[in-house]
Amino acid sequence: MGSTACEAPARARAPRHLGRGGGERARLLAAPGEGQREAVDFSLLDSVPDAMVIADEHGEIVHANREAERLFGWPRSELAGRPIEILLPSRFRAEHRAHRTGYHAAPRTRPMGLGLDLSGLRKDGAEFAAEISLSPIEVDGRRCVVAAVRDVTDRKLLEGRARLWSKAQDEVRERDEFLSVASHELRTPVTALQLQLQLLHRLAARGKDDVPRLLEPRVEALERQTRRIALLVNELLDVSRMRLGRLELRYEALDLADVVRGAAAQVREEVARSGSVLQLDLARAPGRWDRMRLEQVVTNLLLNASKFGQGKPIAVEVEADGPRARLRVTDQGMGIAPEHHARVFERFERAVPIANYGGLGLGLYVARQVVAAHGGEIRVESLPGAGATFTVELPRDPPGEHAPAALDAPAVH
Repeated sequence: MGSTACEAPARARAPRHLGRGGGERARLLAAPGEGQREAVDFSLLDSVPDAMVIADEHGEIVHANREAERLFGWPRSELAGRPIEILLPSRFRAEHRAHRTGYHAAPRTRPMGLGLDLSGLRKDGAEFAAEISLSPIEVDGRRCVVAAVRDVTDRKLLEGRARLWSKAQDEVRERDEFLSVASHELRTPVTALQLQLQLLHRLAARGKDDVPRLLEPRVEALERQTRRIALLVNELLDVSRMRLGRLELRYEALDLADVVRGAAAQVREEVARSGSVLQLDLARAPGRWDRMRLEQVVTNLLLNASKFGQGKPIAVEVEADGPRARLRVTDQGMGIAPEHHARVFERFERAVPIANYGGLGLGLYVARQVVAAHGGEIRVESLPGAGATFTVELPRDPPGEHAPAALDAPAVH
């Protein structure tokens, strides 16, 4: 199609509705009565604030208004008869041709603001973010489409900055909450250490024969608080390493049952103080893993179960299943709502209020990262009031065990 469509008034029949914000365009283009035809004066489109481009079903540009000239940088006399794809970045042109064919097979009004990421191309090669509405129309008995184009680059930039600001605010809130929780968690054992040391000083000052007998439980209490501080500090260091991708695994031949048995022995006293007991059902499950890291996973799961297990027995199972080894830790506590299953594996996240239960909210996050680094999976099955089962599955012979650990992998739920 040549430029004659732009030089003389054309005959057109438009649908009654041309989409959001299309009232003015409808007034300019639509016929006054059903089945009637009325000459379209394209010059009226110059009063529309949006860029308006009319193209036929073959994709040839029929007309462009003054705002389209300004937006795209093309004189309308040069646009007439050119393919509409000239106004699109080259990477979108083939796809647009296919969409154009489909649109004309079933023409319909498509309003602006549908959340699509669209781009326009100026004559000088500059791209801009665009919103585009489409409305079918007839010109001289031929099916055409009116595209109203709006440059939304500035708005997109503002929206992007708003998202970055919101993200930064969230990170600041997360940091402040973490610092508050971490300071509380570290202060608690430090205070306990100070009290125990004061008692030791008093006992030492007594100089009586029963001092050694009285010292033993105090020393044990000091050891417990020291272990607690070490665990908190190690969790913080591990999170830092994981964020930097520096978690190293030292593989060796192990039996997962032995690892679980050793971890259970280390936490048995703390589990007992919560009122729970560990019920072990450990079948042999040999494989190649990092002993220290696996002990860390098991310890976190056992302590988590004792914290939320409401003083009831905790079942711990290990089994080999072909090329994989499986660990299950099941408590009979309060349970976790399905909508919180994913959250419990994130940093500083809990499914319960901080005020009710201590901890940094890092144990399950660290467990997930260590399991993922071994090429394994961790998941939780739980309902409120029905306890929780955490399942860890590990490849017994991890592929690429000398490759860097893959961190921040998603949990499987």
